[in-house]
Amino acid sequence: MARTLLKGGTIIDGSGGTPLRNASIEFEDGKITLVGTAADFGLRGAGATVIDVTGMSVLPGFVNCHEHLDLHYSYGSWEHRSSQSSYYWTSRAARNALIALCEGVTTVRDVGSMGGSNLEVKRAIADGMLHGPRVLASGLAICTTGGHGVEISIEADGVDAVRKATRRILRAGADLIKLMASGGFIVSHGDDPMSPQFTVEEMRAAVDEAHSAARATTAHCHPPLGIQRAVEAGVDCIEHGALLDQRSAELMAKKGTYLVPTIGETIVLAERGETLGKPDWLIAKCKAESESRMQSFRYAVDAGVKIAVGTDTCDSVAEEVELMVRGGMTPMQGIVAATRTGAELAGLAAQTGTLARGKWADIVVVDGDPLADVKALSRIKQVFKEGVLYRPDELRPAIGRYPL
Repeated sequence: MARTLLKGGTIIDGSGGTPLRNASIEFEDGKITLVGTAADFGLRGAGATVIDVTGMSVLPGFVNCHEHLDLHYSYGSWEHRSSQSSYYWTSRAARNALIALCEGVTTVRDVGSMGGSNLEVKRAIADGMLHGPRVLASGLAICTTGGHGVEISIEADGVDAVRKATRRILRAGADLIKLMASGGFIVSHGDDPMSPQFTVEEMRAAVDEAHSAARATTAHCHPPLGIQRAVEAGVDCIEHGALLDQRSAELMAKKGTYLVPTIGETIVLAERGETLGKPDWLIAKCKAESESRMQSFRYAVDAGVKIAVGTDTCDSVAEEVELMVRGGMTPMQGIVAATRTGAELAGLAAQTGTLARGKWADIVVVDGDPLADVKALSRIKQVFKEGVLYRPDELRPAIGRYPL
């Protein structure tokens, strides 16, 4: 792969450190070879493909830590979407892989799909059949009988059943194990978000099996009691945490448990739910809970919880970072959450998440300065995944209609 030099931009390297102004980054064979100012480069630009990015910002590729490629940007209620076949869901995943690249995402952590099809999407992208971010896939999740997300889960009750389900999912090739540790908000009855849905012992069995296989664990969970149980069981990450309180946030910070807050699942639905065809009861619920949702996020920020970015099914990484800034983060903290912290949670910190020599050339070029105007994160001009260039303007004609 030819040597490439991005020249003259502002480099925000994902570490949280001071940006480099009028700087350049060089990469070759898919890996970064140098990051620095003109003085650092000297004459190294000779013979390279030079791309002038003056007036733009250069960041690491975004890591979307809560993605459902087969569900993202889909229209209608959960009941409508889950009635569709896994083949239809997989077709949507192929479309959404292109959308993700357009939005600057080079790595996704796909935490649940119909029939575990995210494992096949991961393989198709890795084999070069599809263009898209690299995928870490959970396969099927694990839920209690009749529990949250049963349509995309293996039902298991009791320690031995959970252990067996975990082994089945690991055998299928999952990169992580996801537990449905509480109810949720996606149906109007029979799925109470305040309800914990696994015991500590059940979750600990899954954690032990996953960690023995060098795999991470995560738990869909909203209420404090469920979060406390999951943390006690040793789960590595909490997804959503919409009902997180101060005590639970402090416990997560103490134990080093990550949070992927997916704020947009409440705020975006409150603001644009009608456009997305969501049921009236869900829109009303999201509107009523928007402020408390932000307060839960503030508890996590104030406690020092390790926070990564995840979109779930509604918004983009850029919009999620905007919401995080609205909730109390600085723009730099939001960028770090979308890059370095996300890579750490995904177990890829040695390969991506920051712009440093020897790491993959996962790079996003945006128009403007996101530290002054966080909305600049949505003005993406170029995306490089391991040095391969994707231009959003060229990809969009190949993307079908969405949301659908």
